[in-house]
Amino acid sequence: MSKCVVACSGGPDSMALLDQLNKQGKDIVVAHVNYKHRDTADRDENIVKDYCEKYDIPVRVCYPVHEKGNFQAWARDVRYAFFEEVADAFDAKILYVAHQMDDVIETYLFQKNRNMICDWYGLKEKSIRQGYQIIRPLLNFTKSELQQYCNENGVSFGIDESNLTNHYTRNVIRHTQIEKMSRDEKEAWILKIQNENEVWQIKRKAIEEFFKDWNKDVDSLLDQEDAWLYLDTFLFHSLHHHFSKKYMEELCVQLKRNVLIEIENYLLERHGGKLYFMPSPKDVYYKLDELEFKDYADFVVKNEGKTIEMFSVDASDFPLVIRRVRANDTIQMRFGNKNVHRFFVDRKISKIYRKYWLVVENNVGNVIFVPGLGCDVGHYSQNQQFYFKINGLD
Repeated sequence: MSKCVVACSGGPDSMALLDQLNKQGKDIVVAHVNYKHRDTADRDENIVKDYCEKYDIPVRVCYPVHEKGNFQAWARDVRYAFFEEVADAFDAKILYVAHQMDDVIETYLFQKNRNMICDWYGLKEKSIRQGYQIIRPLLNFTKSELQQYCNENGVSFGIDESNLTNHYTRNVIRHTQIEKMSRDEKEAWILKIQNENEVWQIKRKAIEEFFKDWNKDVDSLLDQEDAWLYLDTFLFHSLHHHFSKKYMEELCVQLKRNVLIEIENYLLERHGGKLYFMPSPKDVYYKLDELEFKDYADFVVKNEGKTIEMFSVDASDFPLVIRRVRANDTIQMRFGNKNVHRFFVDRKISKIYRKYWLVVENNVGNVIFVPGLGCDVGHYSQNQQFYFKINGLD
């Protein structure tokens, strides 16, 4: 039997889970996080340790220190990072957590109150995270039923006093809505959430099918009935999180014309009827004392290619500098000086691609090669030729 990790806070839900899994004969290691955020935190740690000592169950405890930012978001990140650490240490592939029926409804209402776009509404019984499986076996039990289980089976537990306040939005939902529901009402909510998830998964599958054959044509996306949702899915592929419906609708309006929009550390652009989405480029600066045929992180130098990709250099040109285009860059062509940004305009190159563009500069600061435009008048030769191409702009 493979070992599994049980996340245990010391509250009635997780203590009931621990006791049930222990009685089932599971090979358990317990993971407890003590945030030292309230006076009774050590009490809850001792409840967990006492149970584990009684049944000879290994237990690991984490004492994280919160410095700044949203406490609940930070606590969740720390908690799951610790669970992963324990799972790795014990070569465990399964993590059990004690979410129950009330938590499913609370999460759903929280998501809806914030107009959140989610992969799944409420909580799934099973999910995958960082290569291990998360199992929530208590979703058919209410919180009061789990507390009753602990009382009937002599399982000690602690009550987190912070859950009794209305300091957090989730607590308000719990106290003003969920605690007033009968079990039948809760079961009706669970059925509603299940039905909504079924419809939602069908819609998400249709959206993913759309993107399989999509050629980045903006209007074909904006013409969809739920264009905002299609756009959110498109962004999710790179950012791995969702946005609000309102924000996506605003972006859809902006994308009806050519526009460049910064989203977190990415750039979104409508250009020539196509949609571009790329990470904001970092500064590039290479100083080369010699030029060799090599694949660099940002470009490749080859010994063959198209004529437009070719230039030659001699010893007097070194050291060469490979860098991003600057505002006033010019290159001396056979027909006179050419402003590089004028070249971008003439070729209708997207603004995102312009930010990624590189030039080759010789040791006196002259631009001698611009990808797509070619080399300057003095660096076209039949001697050793180098072919230059920017990576990632195919």
